[in-house]
This record gives sequence, C-alpha cells and structure tokens, in this order.
Amino acid sequence: MIVSITKIELISYSKFIAFFKFNGQILNELKQSKSKKHKITGSWNLKVWYTMTLWVNENDINDFYRNGTHLEAMKQSKTFSSNIQSKRIQNDDLISWKEAKKLFENN
Repeated sequence: MIVSITKIELISYSKFIAFFKFNGQILNELKQSKSKKHKITGSWNLKVWYTMTLWVNENDINDFYRNGTHLEAMKQSKTFSSNIQSKRIQNDDLISWKEAKKLFENN
C-alpha cells in the first residue's frame, strides 16, 4: 500500500475560502475514488494543512490526482498556496500525524 502525504501552506488568511472550496470538492471526489482511507489536519493557526491518503498502487493515485477537481486545484494552487510538498511512503495503513509531519522537517 502507498501512503501519500501533502503539506500545503496558504499564502494568507484571505485565501482560506478558496482553499476550502477546492478542498471540500476534492474530499467528496476522494470518497468516490479508489482511495482506501484519508484524513486531513490543520495547524493551530490554520495556515498549514496536511492531507494523507492510502492507496493500493500508483495508478490509482495518478488517476485521482490528474483528474477532476484535484487537477484544477493543482493548476490554481499558486493563487492560494505559497508552498506545497508531497511525500509517498510504503505502509499498510495511514501513519500518525506526528510521523507524517516529521517527513517534512528537513525540506
């Protein structure tokens, strides 16, 4: 199984609504995708967000990421995000947020 983790830093609080518009639509599409599990969390100041998804294979990930609302969000990401990073690891289940956030510490 593959765990995909994304860290998104919003440019400013004024971009919060645009981010959540896309995020809500993406979560709805994610529920209908081949993703096995997913979760999301934000930082205490709501400017940094993390998403984590569990997939069987790379093809399922790419089918989701390169289509629909997620594709449109990636195209427009520079309008609401100053920094987006993604990591993929092999694991049988989603990992803890503490473990996930450590993956981004030295980048």
